[in-house]
Amino acid sequence: MVLEAYLGHVVSPLAAGGLLDYRRGCMLVRDGVIEDVIDLDRNQSVPAEARVHDLGNRLIMPGLIDMHLHLPQVTQTGKSGQHLLAWLNQYIFAAEARFADTDHARKIARWFFDELAANGTTCAVVFTTIHKEACDAAFEIAEAKGSRVIMGKVLMDANSPPALTEDTQTSLAESEELLRKWHGRDGGRLQYALTPRFGVTSTPELLAGVGEIYARHKGVYVHTHLSEAREEIQFVAKMYPGARSYLDVYRSFGIIGRRTVFAHSIHIDSDDIDCLCQTQSSLAHCPSSNFFLKSGVFQYKTIKDAGVLFGLGSDVAAGPSMSLFNVMRDANYIQASHWLEPQELLYRATLGAAIALDQDDRIGSLEAGKEADFIVVDPTARTAIVGDILDHPTHEILSALVFLGDDRLIARTYVRGRLIFDGQIAQNRLVKQTTSC
Repeated sequence: MVLEAYLGHVVSPLAAGGLLDYRRGCMLVRDGVIEDVIDLDRNQSVPAEARVHDLGNRLIMPGLIDMHLHLPQVTQTGKSGQHLLAWLNQYIFAAEARFADTDHARKIARWFFDELAANGTTCAVVFTTIHKEACDAAFEIAEAKGSRVIMGKVLMDANSPPALTEDTQTSLAESEELLRKWHGRDGGRLQYALTPRFGVTSTPELLAGVGEIYARHKGVYVHTHLSEAREEIQFVAKMYPGARSYLDVYRSFGIIGRRTVFAHSIHIDSDDIDCLCQTQSSLAHCPSSNFFLKSGVFQYKTIKDAGVLFGLGSDVAAGPSMSLFNVMRDANYIQASHWLEPQELLYRATLGAAIALDQDDRIGSLEAGKEADFIVVDPTARTAIVGDILDHPTHEILSALVFLGDDRLIARTYVRGRLIFDGQIAQNRLVKQTTSC
């Protein structure tokens, strides 16, 4: 296999809060795996056998990891004016019902995965809809595109529109069938997540079935919502009066532990936090969405200090943008009393998320032996960022990315060393389309 050498300013979070920072760096990739990362300023040289990709005055960074978003909602961004349950009923459920049409589902899935790559997202934890065929098609498109995804068919059997309310056993059987087909596909690039939407739309029979499948298939994920909005919590409390808390509902059905991803988790107490920590469950913090729906504020410092595993999620469409740079910015803005450093936020969108997803042995940082999921970032593509930013100290560069960055900064996106987005090609295509109009 050819040894590929990527030259640029290599920046990557490392374990225990460290930062790899090579101004003149070289990342060596063979057969989709990082072989080494070397510092050319320390008298190290590019191996003679390598095929060189000189990326110029650009950053080479780990691919971004989005821990929570909704594929069918990509068409609904910016639909404002409601809190969670009213927003779902007014906008979202109708959009999801359209996925009964598999041709429509395929069209939106192609758009979705193209948008992820254009935003530098190399791994995403994704809700689809209740439709088995639509979920199957989404996996097919992700497989062909080269995206890394943890995804599943949504399960809903209560308190939802007729078009989205399923027979419990059919829903569980279809989920397990999709799991058997897709989980671990292509050496683990595609993974399956059992996806009960949330407590509001789940009967005890459904949650019990999810817990049983989760226990049966070691290594599979569970992805759901937890304690996002107070009205949601009150609804679940009435449905499950015997539970101590919303989290306790899931725990009582065996839906807790490693590879469970609970999105939002805003209104949780100290007992919940202890339980999450002890069981190594993970959270997806979605600050942009929490702003948008006015749901509340994630207890960032308390949860971090407790040692709970968590990363960031865009939560499109309640989150208005797939850009995790925007999400990082909002994570800082939404905290009234705590300043979150750009390096910490980058960590949560890369290695911190990989650890939360039990994927840090293969992704999340640029280290030898890991799979080559990385992005090429050009901060000068954003006019608000000073033109000589890459001559500044690295902490200032990261600050510019977090507070001024968006999709315009993404020059290239790679998964396992495969180029899945090239900004120059995309720009040329746009210019050509505009010229022909």
